Amino acid sequence: MKLGPYELGPNDTPENGIYCGDCCELARAIPDESVDLIFTDPPYLVKCLYLYDWLANEAVRVLKPGGFVLAMCGGVALDKIYRIFGETPLMYYWQYNIHMLGARTGVVWKNGDENKRVPVVTRTRPVLAYSKGEGLARCGTLDLIQGTKADKRFHVWGQEERTTRYYVDCFSAEGDVVFDPFCGGGTTLAMCKLIDRRWLAFEQDPCTAVIARDRVENLIPPLFMLEAEQLAMAMMPK
Repeated sequence: MKLGPYELGPNDTPENGIYCGDCCELARAIPDESVDLIFTDPPYLVKCLYLYDWLANEAVRVLKPGGFVLAMCGGVALDKIYRIFGETPLMYYWQYNIHMLGARTGVVWKNGDENKRVPVVTRTRPVLAYSKGEGLARCGTLDLIQGTKADKRFHVWGQEERTTRYYVDCFSAEGDVVFDPFCGGGTTLAMCKLIDRRWLAFEQDPCTAVIARDRVENLIPPLFMLEAEQLAMAMMPK
């Protein structure tokens, strides 16, 4: 099946599909106010800030009233990302943070020449939450949760499953449509399948799209799963 010139995978459907192509082009076919939640992890590079601008404005169009966009971001341009979202009609909800205990997530070298630069060792990952109009999470939420080691099995920038599942669970309900325009190795989609959400995803690299499709297709749900509130308690920093 195709969306314009872009193909779905053999096991995808329009309701649960990974489209391969440029997100800015593909998103034009998404109907207005048809998405319940956008959960995504755009590239953190400063040169990619235009993608946050695109994301914020596209969220205004495709989200249902009361729907949410949650975007992971790096700290180096956090002020600019706040400004980008602040220039849209979206309403700020909260800045969540994933605490990467026991492992640094990266080093940012601040200012100065080569002899004067000093590092910021990052141990948290911000997740900004905005709603389209008045919106509320499905349940109570923790603004600091304990992360685990990032999962690089499916993509070099891959994120862990547990925190992704937590946020998708808290900000959507069964049967809701969750959109990830930068799906990478498919973490968001795998968690959507696990907790009975529908998903729509874009990935520009064909090889990565195949990996994500295989991951979702071969996902084996665990025998027991914690509810969102129980999972939150398990993820509280010690």
